[in-house]
Amino acid sequence: MNAQITELKEKLAENPAGILESIAKEHNLSMADTIRCLPEEMWREHSGERFDEVIKAIPAWGNVTSIANTGDMIFEVKGPFPEGSYARGFYNLKQTEGGFSGHIKADACHSIIFLKRPFFSKLAVSINFLNADGNSYLKIFLGRDDEGQIKQDQLEKFDALASW
Repeated sequence: MNAQITELKEKLAENPAGILESIAKEHNLSMADTIRCLPEEMWREHSGERFDEVIKAIPAWGNVTSIANTGDMIFEVKGPFPEGSYARGFYNLKQTEGGFSGHIKADACHSIIFLKRPFFSKLAVSINFLNADGNSYLKIFLGRDDEGQIKQDQLEKFDALASW
């Protein structure tokens, strides 16, 4: 293991709450490699072959926050994640009442990382879809209740999918 990775693992063991995209850029690492530097009890990595199983489970969870971060733009949608179906090589999201729709190149999913870590003094729980370069093209964060806590029913479903 190189010194940079060892140093980052030590830094993230002390404070895992930073913005991962910024940390990745600062250390010239992919998002996947940055997440792998977090304490191992915070993440579980699965093959992208589980894309269908995971993406099709999420619409039944209720309100979540879906994020696409290109580096130049962070796009967030709060509400139910849309159901979808395959056509022309994409997993096509059916438009929701709020207008959320889109197209996901499912075979671009190389791995899926389930992540639980502190962020801004609260627990943040997300599913991160990563491409072959280790970059996240979609993150889905679990919803919160009126007190700002992660919704317990979603956390149970997350844990079951992640095999926590």
